[in-house]
Amino acid sequence: MNCKWAWLMVLLLSLLGGALGLSCPAGFSAEKNKCVSERPVHGTCKSGSTYQLGLNKCVLD
Repeated sequence: MNCKWAWLMVLLLSLLGGALGLSCPAGFSAEKNKCVSERPVHGTCKSGSTYQLGLNKCVLD
């Protein structure tokens, strides 16, 4: 009986971890399975991101 509960807990924790792992850091939003931020008018993209012309946004690497 305890083994069934252990498997259930492992399943629920893995789903929760997967959902949290897909979230984007502050300043970025999820779009088409990528973390993006608006393109700055002047200057460069935020640290760790690069500009993608097709999206016209900065995409987190």
